[in-house]
Amino acid sequence: MPSLPGSQSAPPSADADSEGSLRGRPFQSLPSRIILSVFGAAFVTSLVVTLVSTSSIESFLRQKIDQKFPATLLSTAEHLDLWYSQRRLDVETFARSTTLMDNAPELASPSAKGGRSREEVGKYLQYVLERFPQYAAIFALDPDGGELLWVGERTSLPAGLRSRLAGVTSSQVGDVHEAEGIRIQAVSAPIADGRGAARGSLHALVRPESLVPVLGDHDLGPSGVVFVVGRGGEVLAQSADSSPRRVHERPLPESGEDVQVADYTGATGAHVVGASLRFPRFGWTVVCEEDYDQAFAPVVSIIGRILAINLGIVVLFGFVAYQFARSIVRPVHALSDGARRIAEGETGVVVPLPSTRDEIEVLARVFNEMSARLEANQHEIAQGQLEIEKANKRLVSQNQELHRVNEALEQLSITDDLTKLHNHRFFHDSLLRENRRAARSGEPLSLVLIDLDDFKQVNDRYGHASGDALLRQAGEVMNAVVRENDLLARYGGEEFALIAPRTALEGALVLGEKLRLAVAEADFTVEGEPVRVTVSVGVAESDGDARELFKRADAALYEAKGQGKDCVVVADEPADD
Repeated sequence: MPSLPGSQSAPPSADADSEGSLRGRPFQSLPSRIILSVFGAAFVTSLVVTLVSTSSIESFLRQKIDQKFPATLLSTAEHLDLWYSQRRLDVETFARSTTLMDNAPELASPSAKGGRSREEVGKYLQYVLERFPQYAAIFALDPDGGELLWVGERTSLPAGLRSRLAGVTSSQVGDVHEAEGIRIQAVSAPIADGRGAARGSLHALVRPESLVPVLGDHDLGPSGVVFVVGRGGEVLAQSADSSPRRVHERPLPESGEDVQVADYTGATGAHVVGASLRFPRFGWTVVCEEDYDQAFAPVVSIIGRILAINLGIVVLFGFVAYQFARSIVRPVHALSDGARRIAEGETGVVVPLPSTRDEIEVLARVFNEMSARLEANQHEIAQGQLEIEKANKRLVSQNQELHRVNEALEQLSITDDLTKLHNHRFFHDSLLRENRRAARSGEPLSLVLIDLDDFKQVNDRYGHASGDALLRQAGEVMNAVVRENDLLARYGGEEFALIAPRTALEGALVLGEKLRLAVAEADFTVEGEPVRVTVSVGVAESDGDARELFKRADAALYEAKGQGKDCVVVADEPADD
């Protein structure tokens, strides 16, 4: 083998004999001992850091879980309470509809007029049932518990339950009952005629399974499940994509008891993390559970990253030790020089091979191969970078298109199909949000409810398709009048709602009158015939309670109907507590 440049031949020395004797004992060489010492110190340090970091991260994640589960339970309980409040408000609205109140006096009559009234109310309730899939059936009872009308799935009610339902005097949501092996709940409201006389009661049946979408809105992981437990431990409803269960065998919390997060063996035998909270409305309990391994999966992920980082540190220190060991070995000088030339941008560098048959000789061969490959890799990297830039441009274009599609889908989800105004759900979300904002800022907030007068006559004379066309025209007229910051939505049927932020009662009254005049003076046509359309308007200002605001505005609208329609009525001031 050729000698290194600048070296001179010399006879074998004691050092050469020592080097030869070390070839059979590689771990006693100075470079090996340096590398092993540094590697061992770095490895022990990294192991200690990993253990301490893992313990701290696990403790931190446990605190986060202790915060996440109570927050999930409180959020779910709030959504459940809002859901049931909405059901009660729905049935109260149905019971006070013009169709039901106008026909209430004749519902129990066996005459032909009574038959027509029952048929008309039946069509209305069937329409309601189609628009509100939360309800399995809607029916009306007379004050003695006799059935006046039933629409939807037929269910045989126990006599005691039927008697209690017939005696309701205010809107309410009943507890869960079992009828024909099916769990049901009745949402009830009294029926009165136009003069306020009691004419029976209206009831809508809901099943606990209707709560599945509400329970699915949680921040738990893929294995997370939220379910509602009755007073006896029976599972009434649970979130979708979870194994069905009949009972919850763990002890239920007392009312007012703080949420305690614990890990235990679940109903399927799996190790889970769970917590429970008493739901005061019916004395139920809301329970959430998540697979233990998935709940603490971030710890495993972080541990893996820590180990990778520590391994990199160990490798780095080993490389530093290796570099130091090379600096005390003369043959490494040639490798260092070759590395320097490559670092300066020179390609095709070849170092002479040492005469020794050891790791240095292998390293020199590998170095030469690396130098040869480096030049080829530079070209490949340049080509690869061009491909990456092209791919990035395609990704940017695709992401922009996806963003546009998502915006379109989001707009569809909050728009009423018929009038292209905001829909019922977006209205309620916006009312709650604006009410909270007004409470924080101290600014006024008003609500305007608008109902087309005698709209049923248009449907009866021209048909529902023409009625829908009239609703679209009315929506366009009102939408052209409202201000930029107002939110106009179709609440349902022929009823519209307007949220007026930063508007006191006086301004809302002006706005309501403006809407009434715009509709009254607009030119409406149905099937080519001119039709005069008027609206009744109810106006109320918020006192901090969104539900109370809606009730007062609805009462004002009802009063406007009673005053002869085509007018604006301001709600009474809220009663002092």
